[in-house]
Amino acid sequence: MKALDLLRTLGWGIVDFIYLLIDTLFNILREINALDIITTISGESMFQKFYNGIMLIAITLLGLFSVWNFARKIINPEENITIEIIIKEIIKCGILVLMSTFLFVQSSNLSINLSGYTSTVFTSNNETLGNNMLNQYITYSDSYKLSDDFKGEDITKNISNKNFTNKKMYNDKFVTNDRWIMPDEKEYKYSINWILLIIVGGFFLYALFFSGMMLARRQIEFLFLFIISPIVFATSIGNKQRRSVVYEQLVSLILQGAVVMLIIGLSALLMKSIQSTTFFNNDFIKEMIIKSILFIGCGTFLLTGSQVVNKFIGSNISASTGREQLMSMIGFGQSLKTTAALAGIGASGVGLVGAGAISSLVGNLGGNNLVDKTGKVINNFGKNISNNKPINSPIGKIGNTISKFGNNVSLHTPSSIGKNLRSTGYRDIADVVSTVDPTKNIYRRFRKRDK
Repeated sequence: MKALDLLRTLGWGIVDFIYLLIDTLFNILREINALDIITTISGESMFQKFYNGIMLIAITLLGLFSVWNFARKIINPEENITIEIIIKEIIKCGILVLMSTFLFVQSSNLSINLSGYTSTVFTSNNETLGNNMLNQYITYSDSYKLSDDFKGEDITKNISNKNFTNKKMYNDKFVTNDRWIMPDEKEYKYSINWILLIIVGGFFLYALFFSGMMLARRQIEFLFLFIISPIVFATSIGNKQRRSVVYEQLVSLILQGAVVMLIIGLSALLMKSIQSTTFFNNDFIKEMIIKSILFIGCGTFLLTGSQVVNKFIGSNISASTGREQLMSMIGFGQSLKTTAALAGIGASGVGLVGAGAISSLVGNLGGNNLVDKTGKVINNFGKNISNNKPINSPIGKIGNTISKFGNNVSLHTPSSIGKNLRSTGYRDIADVVSTVDPTKNIYRRFRKRDK
């Protein structure tokens, strides 16, 4: 039992970490949605100057587009748009430009209130999202209710006030009275579905992480739309579609946070209902299979989002969006790394070719003869030292070494060195070309196989 106590302690440590992290991430998501990005950034003096410049540009563009529409009407009187419509469009776009800040501030407040409401629905009465999920997988052992120690403790209460973790209640034991057992032999009071507890919790945690990435990007997109909206409104005289795009994007960003919170909460509640439902009596295998399939469906719904809402909003609101963003970032980083490596190899190849050309030029201008003569002088000097001296003697060895060095100097003329440098440089450049255009490299391989 001591070994089982240790295993259950380690297992519960993992479980407690996963579900505590679920509650932490859920609270982080709530704080991300509760962030008033416009009010936060408006306190920066640099942003104030930048936004004032944007507004000035928008008003200037509004005036230019107004003059252009009047001029176009004068040049082409038969055009469908009338002077009255042009004046109404100018007034409408001018109001939108001036009221754009108010519009986005109110939209931000609406989004915060809406997402805050959907998140508090699932965390009332001190019951957090992680605790609600834990309650699904912890029950009393069947024989515990027949024991002398049965007191009917409230599992939900023990989990919510952390007694289950702090008092190590997962290791609580009892002695049954319905069968004979040894006095020192006990059984565990609580039955814990460890496999589903870890798998479902891990998958839920995975989806929450990428949901957080998606919501963080939503805040940046909301701020960017806020910045460019005055220019869009100013240039939309006679173009309702351009303004409607801003409206659609604004509605989409408002609903995204609330929809994500709603999906997370509904998934957790649905899993709780599935766990408390009995599908097959006295058939544990079938019961676990059908519940596992339904749990996977809930997790997939959390990961992929609601297709109904996606079609209504016009964008994918799910954890998979955050995962795709992370994958694209990793792919972009790998591309930069490959490009930098290729640029380094290509630059070194070009440098080697240039150095080889300069070395060959030096050799043709007389460097080859000079090096050859120098090598011969060193060679003769070494032969004179070792002349009439035993080969194994120290002086003989020194003379032979100097003589060989002179021969090597004569062989490595500037022209020969330049040729080797150019060959190496050409190979590096060819490697870069084959990497950038791998079809050529594949073609060469097939040609070699055919031969």
